Amino acid sequence: MHKFLFVIFYALISLICFSSTIASARTIKQLNGPDEGLTLISEKTDFQETGKYYEIKDACQKLALQYPRYIACKVMGLTAEKREIYYLVSSKQQTLTPKTNKINKLPVVFIIAGTHAGEIDGKDASLLKLRELLKNTSAENPLNKMVLVWIPVFNVDGHEHRGRFQRPNQEGPLEQGERTTARRINLNRDWMLAQTVEMKSMLSLINQWNPAVTIDLHVTDGLRFRHDVSITVAPEFGGEALLRQSAKALLDQTLTSLEQVGHHPIGFYPRLLDKEDPKAGLILDVDTPRNSHTYAGIRNRIGVLVEDYAWENYRSRVRTCLDTLDVLLRTIGSQSSEILRAESQADELAKSRAGSLYPLDYEVDVPQTKIPPKYVDLMGYKYDVLNPAPIVGGRHISYKLNEPEIWHTPYFDDVQPIKKSIITLPEFGYLVPLAWAEVVKPYLDLHQLSYKILKTNLENVNVQAIRVQPDDVIFESSSFQGKQMTAVTGEWGPHTATIQKGSIFVPINQAKSSLVAHLLEPKGPDSISSWGLFNTAYEVSDYLANHRAFELVNWMNEDSNKIKDLFGEELTKQLPALKSEYEQKMLSNDSFRADPQARLNFWISVLPQQDLSLNLYPIFRAQSSLLRY
Repeated sequence: MHKFLFVIFYALISLICFSSTIASARTIKQLNGPDEGLTLISEKTDFQETGKYYEIKDACQKLALQYPRYIACKVMGLTAEKREIYYLVSSKQQTLTPKTNKINKLPVVFIIAGTHAGEIDGKDASLLKLRELLKNTSAENPLNKMVLVWIPVFNVDGHEHRGRFQRPNQEGPLEQGERTTARRINLNRDWMLAQTVEMKSMLSLINQWNPAVTIDLHVTDGLRFRHDVSITVAPEFGGEALLRQSAKALLDQTLTSLEQVGHHPIGFYPRLLDKEDPKAGLILDVDTPRNSHTYAGIRNRIGVLVEDYAWENYRSRVRTCLDTLDVLLRTIGSQSSEILRAESQADELAKSRAGSLYPLDYEVDVPQTKIPPKYVDLMGYKYDVLNPAPIVGGRHISYKLNEPEIWHTPYFDDVQPIKKSIITLPEFGYLVPLAWAEVVKPYLDLHQLSYKILKTNLENVNVQAIRVQPDDVIFESSSFQGKQMTAVTGEWGPHTATIQKGSIFVPINQAKSSLVAHLLEPKGPDSISSWGLFNTAYEVSDYLANHRAFELVNWMNEDSNKIKDLFGEELTKQLPALKSEYEQKMLSNDSFRADPQARLNFWISVLPQQDLSLNLYPIFRAQSSLLRY
């Protein structure tokens, strides 16, 4: 009898669970209607798995055959492992090429998924959303108002390097791709340097279409709370005021609409002040142009970063991403006139920035005073901060996932320019000497910046240059993205140079003036210099032997004619004053007196420079109107 009751009970439980699973899956399927031959692996497995990349190729080609007037299936380029990167262009206004859109002038929206191929919600959600839009006959369908360019998987090699344990901070799908490309480059840190073939293809596509909005779909890492999506819209700071207002309006309406359909979004990416105690405070995450949304911002366009919550199951995350896309596209459609107007105004204002102040980098001010901070309420869980923690010791957090609570948390979002990064833009532009032209030109072309190649030599040109002091060059001790990042500081000053034919002049008064400055100013966090491509300019290549230095110092103290023969009359006349200064320093400065190298450097530093290009920043600022482009 007990055994019979147990069987009945088990059958009921199984039926309830099965019904619940079917209902959850139907929640997504009902949005899309009949699949008409395009059913994804994720749907077939009740969102326990996600398909391999062949599914993208099949979907792309099937949709193009099924809706030839509304869909174009194309290949962006090849990956490092020679896989094709498929993308789809969709519009119900028969605007499927950049050339056609120059006539129709529809707003263009890029939807990029699978940049980090383990964070793959956006792939399935974007295909489901596109399928729905193609069947939708409503006048309010976004495909009637804009061109949508879909990249279901950007990091294709990473997507195919699948494994079951590659995203330990994430609930499903069963197999997940890798974060980086086959060359182990993080694509969402490669938007400025574009050292991958994948990013080169992406920038080419961006330049062809000039999207008004770029939406990049990701999944969060780490933090446990109950918000199912975070959304960041750039530009948040810097740039033109009207464009920032337009980005803020898009964010605010998106958050409101998501809440109305039952989601719990937040309008920033949370970074913990103390990683073991969320209630100690949150800091607004400030990204640099190496990231997709910030890169869009410095191009005078809007970038959206969507981060689904990693600890939701895959079905729920795809549902959240699908709803987020739906809300974003509807909101962009309703605000497209304002967005396009703001971007056009930003382009025009950017053409007249010469001589103005411009911050290249920002940070959040976390005040050390007792001024009460701003607070936010986040939907979190109760937790304990264990110190010492059992087993491993140290200080660790332990969440109580069955006990929800509200975190009333200090929130620091006062973004301010980093003072050292504020520059005065040049009056005319930048000069790239011929020797460095082949280093810089590929980046000008990748980002489609305007420039002019000089046709003649220019003798004794007055320019501005930076002579970097040795202590003002800091090389990172480890590599990042395979490069040695380098921090360089220094101030522009007058300089006379001979500019050879074939050198490059880059005007500052162009629509992408922000991008020009970020690439060519050494203080830019993602400049060519910061990525280490100018490091040889700061490397000593020839040395003064110690015995020769000692010999020269003796000659200077002996008033030897050899100094006059070697370095001329001017230095010889300075020697008495130098001796006096040296003697005074020996009497008054104990540390100097105790440091033989400093004493030697005192004398050697007055000699004419032996390596004229050492520590000379390899780009000049043009000072002459003759170079106006």
